[in-house]
Amino acid sequence: MDDSDDLITVDLRGLVCPEPVLRTKRLLDDPKVKRIEALVSDEINVSNLKRLARSHKLTFDWQASGDFFRVFINRAGLTVQKNALEVHAKADRVESSHVETESLLSSKGLSANQVGTVIFITKDTFGEGEREFSQNLLNIFLQSILQSGQKPRAILIANSGVKLLAENSPFLKVLDDFRTQGTEVLACGLCVDYYGLKDAIAKEQITNMFAICEYLFAADKVLTP
Repeated sequence: MDDSDDLITVDLRGLVCPEPVLRTKRLLDDPKVKRIEALVSDEINVSNLKRLARSHKLTFDWQASGDFFRVFINRAGLTVQKNALEVHAKADRVESSHVETESLLSSKGLSANQVGTVIFITKDTFGEGEREFSQNLLNIFLQSILQSGQKPRAILIANSGVKLLAENSPFLKVLDDFRTQGTEVLACGLCVDYYGLKDAIAKEQITNMFAICEYLFAADKVLTP
């Protein structure tokens, strides 16, 4: 039988995050679905679907196709023909970030479903006090965790918290230091769009609400300043 006979194609172009991931996840929930081709609008959705595929231990590949992208997710372990794909250096950088994280988990004897501690930040201040003081307090909070030697699995950022990743933000240094030690720093894509920061934040740091929820439910502990 031709491989194309069991391929399901779904057009997710133009959908708002996290809808592309949710619709793909619904297809994957059906064990009869073996191979999916998802059409998406941008590289952020490519990265989001890559995380979904990795969390289910499925084969993943993608290609640029004009002004959109084709994502291939394969449950059967069959590989997509490489000569049909355009390989991009950006994809390699995104992949290496997650490989390093998985290596860190393996070294601690943790599986992908044992997340450890997650920090969930939903605003750009610590508490509701005077703004400048509350921002300084949030910076001190993050610096204290970093300097204590604690290594959270991820820092998840949503709502106005995504401003921490804006250009010239005073939080960039401490967040980069967390990434250097192996902590994933991920921002809600819908929030990034709302605050007009899509061009200011690296694509590999933009995720979706579905992935954030998966992190939170799998976490042993969630800290929210």
